[in-house]
Amino acid sequence: MLGFLGVALAVTGGASRFDETQQVLARLGALAAILATLWPVDFETLRRHGRLLGGLLLLYALIAAQLVPLPPQMWASLPGHGPYAQIAAGTNAWVWRPFSLTPDRTLNALLALLPMSAALLASLYLDARGRQWVGWGIVAIAGASALLGLVQLSGGGTSLHPYRESSLDSPVGLFANRNHQAVLLACALPYIGALSGIRLRDGANRVLLVGMPALVGLILLALVSTGSRMGLALAVLGLVTGFWCFWSSGYRVPRARRRAPVRAAIAGVVLILLAAVSLAAIHGGVIERLTATDRVSETRAAIFAPLVETARAFFPLGAGYGSFENVYRQFEPNSLLSTIYMNQAHNEPLQLAIEGGVPALILLLLFLAWWAQAAWRIAVPAEPGRRRAIARAAFSATVMLMLSSLVDYPLRTPLLSALFAVACIEMLKAGREPAA
Repeated sequence: MLGFLGVALAVTGGASRFDETQQVLARLGALAAILATLWPVDFETLRRHGRLLGGLLLLYALIAAQLVPLPPQMWASLPGHGPYAQIAAGTNAWVWRPFSLTPDRTLNALLALLPMSAALLASLYLDARGRQWVGWGIVAIAGASALLGLVQLSGGGTSLHPYRESSLDSPVGLFANRNHQAVLLACALPYIGALSGIRLRDGANRVLLVGMPALVGLILLALVSTGSRMGLALAVLGLVTGFWCFWSSGYRVPRARRRAPVRAAIAGVVLILLAAVSLAAIHGGVIERLTATDRVSETRAAIFAPLVETARAFFPLGAGYGSFENVYRQFEPNSLLSTIYMNQAHNEPLQLAIEGGVPALILLLLFLAWWAQAAWRIAVPAEPGRRRAIARAAFSATVMLMLSSLVDYPLRTPLLSALFAVACIEMLKAGREPAA
């Protein structure tokens, strides 16, 4: 089921916009995967993870509760609803309304949980070997996206884009947004390190000595070519965690192989990769973007105060999941009006505060408390092994996805939300299993 879901989301799950046609296909595929996973009616696995499923159901309940119709007077008295209530009264539309100011977008937010839920449920039924194969699947999807990105780059970055709304003149791979492409490629690096170490430990070293460095080079070329500044920072983090995960596998180079020719060959490969990545950085404009500012960057930095004002206006219950694009216009200052519009807040904690209020923030804090506990069990010094390496790769991927969520919205794409879900399940299970 995860294999089917991975292919489906790779083809249809790279956009976050609600009006992309592929969203329907991604959600239908996720629904099919959920039904197939639960078809054997084996609920023992689900019972063992009752708290996890309880948290997932609570998330669904929080969003669904915003769709419950309320009496006009109660709806008008909700924080931030006053201006909209005046419009409703002035247009003779004084009727029962859902809590959310944008119920259609809130329903979309509810359905957007399906890909993540499908990946989470299917991962619960996998053993350690099955979850290792999931790691290979992540690497394969990242490799395919990197290859597509380089093909797009060869055409000037304007062709073969899979989505109607896409980053202009950028190699986006399987995504609509170049930053999301960069995040996926960076997340693949620790998985490559972990899986390479495991395979070398098992003796399959000839192919890996050529294949894995070439794959890392391909991914780095595609990542740097996106021109994403966030992606460049995550690439450095991905390389560091990749070496960490490789070391965590327990593989050590035998003394007989530590010879000058081998070291010279490794040094040559590194130099070639550095030269290729440098050329891609120059071509992709990432160097200029590091030193220059543009209208988009300035706007994202300037909206922090209006975002806080928006969250305060709807505190403590929020305006409704998915409502940000519409309600933010009420608080957007005239100085920021331009041809650029903010479809998302580019800051997930703030957007959760605006759309879901205190209940959403409490659920976020509960998740972060669990994540910190699981991360501690995985990241602290321990005996190396296969499971430890994969767990640390999953931990590294969650770190990169959460860091990028402070300045972007990668988890709003079905593919990356599914990646985050399987990484969290790996952290959950590996924390209970010994290294092997």
